[in-house]
Amino acid sequence: MASPAPNATVTNPLAALPQLPALDNTFGALLIGTYVGLIQYGWTAHQCYRYYRMYTHDTWILKALVTTVLVLETFHSVLCMHICYYYLTTNYANPPALQQGVWSINLLGVITGAVIITSQSFFLRRVYLIGRKFRPLVAFAALLLVGEFGFATAVTIDTFLHPALHTSNQAWMNSAGVGMAVLADTLLTAALIFSLHRSRTGIKRTDSVIDLLIMYSINTGLLTGVMNMLSFVFALAMPNNLIYAGIVIVATKLYANSMMAVLNSRRSLAAHGSGLVHTSSFNMSAIQRHRAIASERWNVPTEVPATPTVIDIKVTKETTQDPTSSVDVLYMDEPPKTMHGVAV
Repeated sequence: MASPAPNATVTNPLAALPQLPALDNTFGALLIGTYVGLIQYGWTAHQCYRYYRMYTHDTWILKALVTTVLVLETFHSVLCMHICYYYLTTNYANPPALQQGVWSINLLGVITGAVIITSQSFFLRRVYLIGRKFRPLVAFAALLLVGEFGFATAVTIDTFLHPALHTSNQAWMNSAGVGMAVLADTLLTAALIFSLHRSRTGIKRTDSVIDLLIMYSINTGLLTGVMNMLSFVFALAMPNNLIYAGIVIVATKLYANSMMAVLNSRRSLAAHGSGLVHTSSFNMSAIQRHRAIASERWNVPTEVPATPTVIDIKVTKETTQDPTSSVDVLYMDEPPKTMHGVAV
């Protein structure tokens, strides 16, 4: 085979193609967000499996909530995978396609909003059960979450009507929705921490359990709040790329993970409390009628102490389908009654 002449010009066959746009801060960010999100989806699926095995007597409403979150999370993961495959494989070296929205990226906004509002409904219920004084705050947080879902739906409608990706119109709607989610997270977490802190009794054993519940409340709200705040900042500072969208993918998975972590931690909390903490289907309480309840379950007689120690916390009980599972709620609007030394 003859070698090319020394003065021959070797042409690049790809030189005639349109220049590809930078992908690092657009679909590269979505790809990294999808990688991390799929890891989190594995955690969510495992936690749902554990929940169905461990809490067979929970109410059908809670089981339906878990199932809905799992279905939405599965569809959300499928959308993320299709986005990456469509833009980075099917349309490799096809720059015009990178500027147009495909059905999966168009639907990502509304599914994200659905996951957030469904998962947060669990935490809304927890704060609602604390007492009447927190119900205006619950109503305001619910309005914020509905507003976040509304903006997410508006982004989806806009992308179907105007297929161009990462426009300034979509960026401000995304940032507004994420900002509402951040505010709702902060309010719900602050309400839980405040109510638990006011429930401290001065009794070391009880206060240690309340401190543990406060730690759980902080952990469930901190990660989602931080990720949403990062997404909010990037959406405002860099509206023409998709870094904020990659962060939103991770934040969305954290909502489902946080809800399932709280649900599956109930038995470990009950074991840590050694009877002082009763786990429930919608929230975690700080106090339980421990000896009286235990004696009724196992038919073991219990002695009433001569001088009962009164814990100044009222607990209201909401009965579920399983007679051994109930909802104990911190309630501080009315003076407590006492039974065997524990306010009920």
